[in-house]
Amino acid sequence: MDTPHIKVDIEGNLYFEGEKLTHDKIIEFFKKLDYEKIDDKEYLLKWNNNNNTHRISIMPEDTLFIVKDVVKEGGEIKLVLNDETMEKLETNTLEFNGNIPYASIKRGRIKARFNRHAAFRLGEIILNT
Repeated sequence: MDTPHIKVDIEGNLYFEGEKLTHDKIIEFFKKLDYEKIDDKEYLLKWNNNNNTHRISIMPEDTLFIVKDVVKEGGEIKLVLNDETMEKLETNTLEFNGNIPYASIKRGRIKARFNRHAAFRLGEIILNT
């Protein structure tokens, strides 16, 4: 029997035991958790409750985070992630796998894949700079 884990699909949606996680409070909870990278295909989510540390495995189809949009603010390029946070693009971490861009996020610890919209926005911003 499989151990319980959270799946992250190619679009960054979260699933637990086959059910899509959509509740705003659950999504908000995941934004605040600490991630430990096990390997390229598995992470551990850790949180404390009543002085007990809890863990659950997360298994992404590709990456744990998806860049959903790219915006330019005050001369900086910012990435809007699937956890609804925003981070500055560190251009030295930008890389391509075929025609799909990836960048390091979360203090350089995790790689995020750009969805199609974000990839086009990145191209527009670069061309107009």
